[in-house]
Amino acid sequence: MGTNYQQWMEYESFWIGGYRKKLMRTTTHVTIPLVLGILTILFGLLGFVDQMKAEDAVMGALAGLLLGAMVCLPFYGLLRFGLRDSKYRRLIRQGVEAAGIPEEEREQLATEQLAARDNPKQRIFFEMKSLNSNNTPARFVLTPHYAMLVGGYPYAILVRLQDIAEIRGGEEKKLETRRGTQTRTTSLTTLYTIGYYRRDRADRSLGPDDLPDEAMGFFSQRVRDEALAMLAKQTGIVRTAEGGAYHGNV
Repeated sequence: MGTNYQQWMEYESFWIGGYRKKLMRTTTHVTIPLVLGILTILFGLLGFVDQMKAEDAVMGALAGLLLGAMVCLPFYGLLRFGLRDSKYRRLIRQGVEAAGIPEEEREQLATEQLAARDNPKQRIFFEMKSLNSNNTPARFVLTPHYAMLVGGYPYAILVRLQDIAEIRGGEEKKLETRRGTQTRTTSLTTLYTIGYYRRDRADRSLGPDDLPDEAMGFFSQRVRDEALAMLAKQTGIVRTAEGGAYHGNV
């Protein structure tokens, strides 16, 4: 790959790096000390109540500390593995491959992505806020030939605009469930979407009522509408659900 492609990969690592550091700092400075402290105090109290002796309280506290370490060390290791730098580069590369962008075009893609870094008219920074999103940083980027959403699921969604015949906004209800140790929380969330419909749909026996070929999801209608407005201004192919031209309302 060319120089710009490598620089783009480095920028993607740098961009998500602040979130990774924040998550690790919260884990090492808050979560792990809290778990260790609670288990140490709890087992120390249980040991003291059982025999009413200081040495039993100390033994109980040590047992609680050991148990906490056995819980926290694997958790910390898994978290570090899940937040490794190479993972996010791989997810970006998977998005590029899923978009069908050939090798010879990827330098152009990278050049446009790097140019959009410093142009607020080409990007929207926001956070994915839902029951399970953990306020993950996200951004929508629109360049002359590509639209990209980073920070959602899948992590990187990339669309080659020259392949697209029509773009539509929509929304769907999504049932989210968060499971705790002894609790389960369920929430009905609205996901605001941008659907991309390729030019070759008829060749694949797909009609206008079938699912889009690619879709981006936002938990904020304001952010989705901003992205749609950017797409409408640049491409002129954004349509409403009724098939008319998009003028700011889905």
